[in-house]
Amino acid sequence: MIHYRNYVAAVLSLLLLLLPILSGCNFSPDDDQESQRPTLGSPIAWATARVVTATLSQPMPTAEPPTATYTIPPSSPTLTPVLPSVTIPVQAIIEPTIVLPQSTFTVVAGVTAAPTTAAPPPSFTPMDFVPTVAPTITSIATVTLAPTITSIATVTPLPTSTAGPAVTFGPPATFTPVLFPSYTPTSGPSAYICPTCDQLRLRDIPGTAGNITATLGANLPLMIIGRTEDSVWLQVVLEDGRNGWVAAQYLTVNIDLSVVSVTGTAEDTTGPANIDVVSGVSSNARTIFLDGRAKGNLAHVFTRVGDSISASPNFLFPIGYGNYQLGNFGYLGGAISFFSGPNGRGQNPFAANSIAARNGWSTESVLNPANADPGVCKAGETPLACEYRVNRPAVALIMLGTNDAGGMPSNVFSANLQAIVQTSINMGVIPVLSTIPPKHYNAATDGRVAEFNQLIIATARAYDVPLWNYWLAMSQLPQEGLAADGVHPSVPPDGLNGVFDSTHLQYGFPMRNLTALQVLYILWQQVLYDGDQAPAATVPPVTGPVEVVDPACQALPAPRLTVGGQGRVTPGLPNKVRSQPSTSAEQTGNIPGEGVFQVLAGPQCGDGLWWWQVNYDGLIGWTANGDSAEYWVEPYP
Repeated sequence: MIHYRNYVAAVLSLLLLLLPILSGCNFSPDDDQESQRPTLGSPIAWATARVVTATLSQPMPTAEPPTATYTIPPSSPTLTPVLPSVTIPVQAIIEPTIVLPQSTFTVVAGVTAAPTTAAPPPSFTPMDFVPTVAPTITSIATVTLAPTITSIATVTPLPTSTAGPAVTFGPPATFTPVLFPSYTPTSGPSAYICPTCDQLRLRDIPGTAGNITATLGANLPLMIIGRTEDSVWLQVVLEDGRNGWVAAQYLTVNIDLSVVSVTGTAEDTTGPANIDVVSGVSSNARTIFLDGRAKGNLAHVFTRVGDSISASPNFLFPIGYGNYQLGNFGYLGGAISFFSGPNGRGQNPFAANSIAARNGWSTESVLNPANADPGVCKAGETPLACEYRVNRPAVALIMLGTNDAGGMPSNVFSANLQAIVQTSINMGVIPVLSTIPPKHYNAATDGRVAEFNQLIIATARAYDVPLWNYWLAMSQLPQEGLAADGVHPSVPPDGLNGVFDSTHLQYGFPMRNLTALQVLYILWQQVLYDGDQAPAATVPPVTGPVEVVDPACQALPAPRLTVGGQGRVTPGLPNKVRSQPSTSAEQTGNIPGEGVFQVLAGPQCGDGLWWWQVNYDGLIGWTANGDSAEYWVEPYP
């Protein structure tokens, strides 16, 4: 019995020695390629092994597949079979899920993941040995592993496209998702309208030829979606969904414009810059200039006469301060140099305030001594005459009528304007009459602009003095060159009224400055060309308009007063002052005998009498010259 037990023990020992060798052998026939299987682990391990399946989550691309190599180290110091490497062709690896016994982990492309749990190796019991058939590999690649495998599979995937919808996986309850970073566009607007760029114009196409669809306020956020090739115009979207084109120079841009697509080509208008806005420059202007030279006027000086549009710091002051860009109008630089003065008070005329230009003024205002600066002007001197005496200009740029058109009778305006022109001529100053711009303020009176402009043109022709047709230039501009108030010329969003490019010349004040320089240039070239070397006058200038005398006044004594000068009522009875040059007009006051007054306009025939428009201590109206028997007024002194 002892010998039998010793025999059994010897057999068992031999089996234990052969087991490691037999476990690494393959007994399958050589021609059965599909049945070849790797043999892994101990018999007990084979008996308890489970199948691991790699599953693709989307169709495989046709590109040449990479390979993934799984190398499995031995699981135990006591069982050391040498396992072959298995090479598995992989068409595409997109988050495959590998399920192991008692452990779950996810293999993500480019990411190394370890199993969350690992089962301990089972205990070895010789009598429980049951040989099993090697497991079968399924669905492209199947690897049968022992529960004690601790190796980590490394996968090298194909580059994947980010296009297309995201793939949604259905993980088990223990699945922990792996989050991929996603692209987030730059937050916030890509541009803002600059803080000082109010009323920026939004156009339907790029360029100044585009229709204006809206005006935008300062600091408004915008999203840039396109541009012209030179990035001068940008296509933008507003927060409310509206879109259009704006000039890039008025924006604060927060992005690189070179990456923005070119979506349009600029179409610019030719603008009214080449319109002939100056006319009526004749030899009479030369005669007035030479007479002014004899009176001590300065050839290199001009002044302005008018209302707020003339007194505005937007008008010619940028030229005096050097804040201008002539662009294609470089020839005007000569006129700027010629007319830079100094004037009678030592100032540059482009940057000098005028005694005869104030906000809200009308033709009556510049002829009223009550409006003169008492610190500079003489007693009884009108602002107009004071300005001419103090600053001694050769030229006056005169634009009045915008305020007059609000209610002044047209014949009063005409008489006032004649008085202004006559005063200018008498003092040797070339009066340049400017038409007034369009007006969109009061529907009841806006239409009078055309009526008053006809009077301005007629006066310029009657006196043979230069005409500056500013209305014509403004009428060619968007919104007729007017600001939001419908009265004053518009200002570009950047406030640069001295820049003469196609963008800025769409606004009223840059156009006013350009055409004013054109007036001065023509006068310099055709009238004042010899400047300080011009001789004194030898022929007196024309002192009144050429007109047909009313037959009713032909038998009356010739009028003796001079517009711009002074007169007085002859001793005795007072002279009546009326609202119009007519005996039927309303009487507004009286001038006592020997009362001294300023002559504003006239003479004008009405109801068989000559009438003068006068200013007596602020009382402005019309008074009669006399009848066929005597004069009621006389020159003074």
